Amino acid sequence: MTSIAGAEALHTPERVVPGRLEYAPDGSTFAPILTERFPYPTQSDANAAHRRLIGASAAGRPYPPAVRLFGCKPGALDAETARVTRYRGPVVHCATDFLDGDGRAVRREAVNFYYHLSHWTMLPVDPPRASVAWRDREGSPRDL
Repeated sequence: MTSIAGAEALHTPERVVPGRLEYAPDGSTFAPILTERFPYPTQSDANAAHRRLIGASAAGRPYPPAVRLFGCKPGALDAETARVTRYRGPVVHCATDFLDGDGRAVRREAVNFYYHLSHWTMLPVDPPRASVAWRDREGSPRDL
């Protein structure tokens, strides 16, 4: 399945059944919650992408040593609008647990993953957590 050394295979779960953990052909697991049959990173793919992110990040930004995917859905989460945009290629956003050295979850964040050049890439997202400023300010004019 891989054409170059160190490449990560692109896997799609066989089925998506609520409450059933899905496995890739190499035995690695997907996130426990998937919304539809679509290419997703496995837990090992997500950790490999996380290690690449740590290696490329500035020394001042600390990252926990490992991640665990909780739930994934196709599309990228926009950090400014908190809306999801679907793409033709394998782009997903996942609720991701950042783990400490003992494997305990430190925090859960939304993270975008995209598959490019035979590797998954991890892009942490910091979406707005408050309602938009214009929500419920004034009603729309009524049609006659």
